[in-house]
Amino acid sequence: MTKYIFILIIFLLFVWRIRRGWTNGIMKEIVTIISGAVSLVCVVLVFFAITSVLAKAMSTLTLCVVGLIVLGIAFRLCSLIFTPILALSNISVIGWLDTMLGAVMGAAEACVIAYLAYYVLGRMGISVL
Repeated sequence: MTKYIFILIIFLLFVWRIRRGWTNGIMKEIVTIISGAVSLVCVVLVFFAITSVLAKAMSTLTLCVVGLIVLGIAFRLCSLIFTPILALSNISVIGWLDTMLGAVMGAAEACVIAYLAYYVLGRMGISVL
């Protein structure tokens, strides 16, 4: 029974991610992934900064602050690069290709999420297949 529930959840995950990729297009999907990765790194740097303040390790705090500044500048440069590319995706031929590649990107995201779910459940001792 667990096998069928897992397969149903994976199927719904694929439908959801492909539909979202088709709607957004590949360029917006890439921007979303980059934004998520940058925010994850920012959270990690902030936690390192907080723990370095509590441990009174000022060199680590300095590195965290410099890292946050460099990350902010790099993210701003990326947004300046992707803004015109996102505008190009409104052209009909490029827009169609953008939506098709967005669906492929959504399927790839669903594959990664499904593998991670399978791996985590396997590590927890839950046999799903």
